[in-house]
Amino acid sequence: MMKKTRPNSVSALPLHQFKDKPISSDRPLSATGSLPGGLNLRKVILGAGGILFVYILLSTVFGPGPEHDSNRTPSTLRPETDPYLNAPIDHDTPHRYDNNNKDTKPYPVENGDNKDSRNPWGSPSEKEQKQPVAPAGSGSESNDDKGLKEPAVEDDEQVTPPPATNNSEEEEEEEEEDEELTEEEETLLSLAIKARNKSPASYVDLLSANRRERDYAIALIVKEADTALRNEQVYSVTNKGQTAPSGDKHDYLSLSKYYWPNPNTPDHLPYIRKDGHINKAEIDTVEDYKLLRTMIREVHMMGMAYHFTGNKDYMTKCISRLNEWFFDEATYMKPNINFGSLQKGQPFGVRTGVLDMFTIFRVFDALHYLKQDPTWPQEMIPNLQKWFTEYVGWLETSPLAKAERAGNNNHGTYYDVQLIGVYLFLGRTDEARAVAEAGLKGRINRQIKADGSQPGELERKTSWYYSVFNLQALMTLARWGDDLGVNMWDHEGPDGQSIKKAIDFMLPHVYTNGETWPVPNIKGYPMGDYLKCLQIAWNIYGDAEYLKAIKYLQPKIQAQMDAGELKTISTFMCDISTLMEANVRGGQGFIWHWCLT
Repeated sequence: MMKKTRPNSVSALPLHQFKDKPISSDRPLSATGSLPGGLNLRKVILGAGGILFVYILLSTVFGPGPEHDSNRTPSTLRPETDPYLNAPIDHDTPHRYDNNNKDTKPYPVENGDNKDSRNPWGSPSEKEQKQPVAPAGSGSESNDDKGLKEPAVEDDEQVTPPPATNNSEEEEEEEEEDEELTEEEETLLSLAIKARNKSPASYVDLLSANRRERDYAIALIVKEADTALRNEQVYSVTNKGQTAPSGDKHDYLSLSKYYWPNPNTPDHLPYIRKDGHINKAEIDTVEDYKLLRTMIREVHMMGMAYHFTGNKDYMTKCISRLNEWFFDEATYMKPNINFGSLQKGQPFGVRTGVLDMFTIFRVFDALHYLKQDPTWPQEMIPNLQKWFTEYVGWLETSPLAKAERAGNNNHGTYYDVQLIGVYLFLGRTDEARAVAEAGLKGRINRQIKADGSQPGELERKTSWYYSVFNLQALMTLARWGDDLGVNMWDHEGPDGQSIKKAIDFMLPHVYTNGETWPVPNIKGYPMGDYLKCLQIAWNIYGDAEYLKAIKYLQPKIQAQMDAGELKTISTFMCDISTLMEANVRGGQGFIWHWCLT
């Protein structure tokens, strides 16, 4: 397409505008129509224009630079260096990701008595008023300019210019100035440049590692998704050979894993509790829990696999699984967990069964990807929202759920995780935010002590496992908080309680394989889940001790995976999305959620 000619260009003007016209003068023109000397009007005009053009060109190129123009203010001076590489250090404004400043707003904030200094559009700060920036060529001087300008002298005093210094002397002066800078005077850019320069890895190394780890993570996801795709078993609460006390097979049922037959009664009722010892033989006779968790994980993995590969077979299988569990007349589950963690001989389940559904947010994450396909059934999400509206009503009102919400350990924390996930799926953002805000005091302040220990978990027989388990829940809650504008990562209680302290409390015992753990513990010190917590914590807090521990643990965990002792996983997807979205409000890191639980 041909460009339109600009209306003020020569080519657009009528040719007659450039024809010579008579000039009124007492001096007659020559017979040839020329001015005296054989010059005509056109030659005079062109000659004068040419001289003016040459003058402007020479004065622009060879004339005095703007730094010599004392009539111009500093704001109009031509920059002599790249402003993004040599920006002046701003000592007053807190930066978004300054390690010493936890403010999460993307603009300067009020700080102390000098509130105006944090307003980028307001009046200058007190410091700026005391130390004004002088125009170039003026005699005034700020503290930042000391040592850079000539000293002020009396009019009759002769000034001897300082001798020229070589590059090495200049470098020594710059090093001395750098040593005088305090940690508070470091900028985000200077810290990043230092860290980058110290790294032995080049950007090419980073690109190569990112692609390699990404491909590995996707391959593991696809492998698991393909296994799920081939599985033709029906997932349904109606498969069990026994029913809940209600007599309705559509009622979900699971058995308490730490409860055993009573050896002191003929019918072995009521069952007795053996904390930390799983009654696997009996709980496996009812598969509702296993099928529910399997359905959730497979839908999530197939949703991820669809996202990365575009294979619609994964989407089709997800549709089938969701219909099977929630909607089909013969196989659906009723929206309650009245009989979760049932202890045989009791009419209802117990509060701990409420947690059987807490990983449901994985399905919601998968829906984020699946719904993008044009062939996705449009009624699926509204129907699921209707089901979960009934279910969340049960979560809010059931005596079992209320008792679980009041829990002062991992049970209460995971209740919040589940409730926030459902609220967000239903679009009830304000209610989700209220849960996160309540978690600052109700979970962090109540469940963590000043030294970082979690007393509600330390009293368990498997105290290491449950300390990690609750830490995972707290960090998942904090991730929800990122989406809701609630900064749980940096919250500190009145005694200094915080998520970071809970992480730090466990850290020294990594190097002793738990031998220094302060309370009794059975079944060892599994480090796989704690390693996940450390990886996330490193991306959030940047504590070098976390990186050191990760480097120590990673080969040990990988060896266990290679030996088949642990499920082979990659946390790359959640690590990279955490790094990109850590502390970013509204990050919506859908890939992030699955790595912790």
